[in-house]
Amino acid sequence: MSRYIKFFHSRDYQKCILMSFRGILCLLLLFVICACSPNRRVIKNTEFNDWDGRRMMYKNVFPPTYGLGEKTEYDRIDFLKPHERKPYKYRLLADPRGGDIDRTLGYDPSEYTVQPDFNILRNPTHEVQITWIRHASFLIQLGGKYQILIDPVLERYDGLAGRLAKYTVIEAPNVEPPLTAEDLPFAATSENPGENQTVIVALSHDHYDHLNYRTLKKLPENTHYYVPHGVENEFPARFASVTGMDWYTQDTIGDLTIHFLPANHGSGRSLSARNQNLWGGWLFEWNDYRIYFAGDTGYSAVFKDIKSRLGEIDICLMPIAAWYWRHGHFAPEDAVQAAEDLSCNVFIPWGWGTWIISYEHMLEPLRRLQYAWDQMQPENMKLRNLKMGETYSMGILGEDSYAECN
Repeated sequence: MSRYIKFFHSRDYQKCILMSFRGILCLLLLFVICACSPNRRVIKNTEFNDWDGRRMMYKNVFPPTYGLGEKTEYDRIDFLKPHERKPYKYRLLADPRGGDIDRTLGYDPSEYTVQPDFNILRNPTHEVQITWIRHASFLIQLGGKYQILIDPVLERYDGLAGRLAKYTVIEAPNVEPPLTAEDLPFAATSENPGENQTVIVALSHDHYDHLNYRTLKKLPENTHYYVPHGVENEFPARFASVTGMDWYTQDTIGDLTIHFLPANHGSGRSLSARNQNLWGGWLFEWNDYRIYFAGDTGYSAVFKDIKSRLGEIDICLMPIAAWYWRHGHFAPEDAVQAAEDLSCNVFIPWGWGTWIISYEHMLEPLRRLQYAWDQMQPENMKLRNLKMGETYSMGILGEDSYAECN
């Protein structure tokens, strides 16, 4: 008996009690976490094979038309003026081809940025209003009812990339966003936040220049998030409504239909998590309008495939930069060709002017796009080069116009 009494008072017994108590606490904590975790909805396409079982990662639907660093006749044309070309040595993202130059020399962001017309953002005057914020960030307003943010990055990068941004010209933005999260027409701090509006965020993929939690944390709690399948699992619990989608799936909110579509690109916020989530573009259908955002992508047969499945597009928002990685990024002429494949009526470019994300000069994408447009002369398609902060509008009669900014 004395032996048991000694055990109860021993250090071993106290350790057993402490471990048991910790185990119970862990179980209770796990129960609370599971009970409080938001429901992550996933819309799957069981008929579509997008997983590479051998490499254990997602794969592109079609092989890219161009390879890494592949050149065409457009690459032999010099789109820069003599005073815009000056040798420069980058510590990060140095041009492996040699002959590196200052990629921002002669670029004045103020020439390509305007003050947004907050009056028409808060009180829409057209059925469709599309405001380019910067890089891949857009605000699409449909009928004054749906507020759709695409790839909103209005703050510095997340994580270590953001903390190091001020020390490198590569990560630091060359232009500040013309509006902040607090300026958005549905923000709580807005003068007229509006009522009965549906706020949606659509993300193309999880790269740092497209997914920014610093921005998302400032959006209303009732925001609906649509993300590529896999990304929904990475969202913190504070985001209540998150839907992950497979390629060629769709969802509806009211009378708005949202499609998630394939693109030739990739995903991953670290080298160890490459292509573990999907990536892609978005198509929004509302009131006979069809608006397509391509996401980061290279050119392939995927655009003809999208057209064969879903038909013609009214407005195409197309990237035109970072073409050294041409297997995963458009050159401007690739974007025009893809828009022709989709039978787009209006072409709005994006992806240039904010960060140094490739080896071309900051002014090259727009000039190369205009040259490609003049050479290719796409039929029944209008080119609309927006400035950052500018709004493109389309009325119920299909008459398009620019919303003039003061």
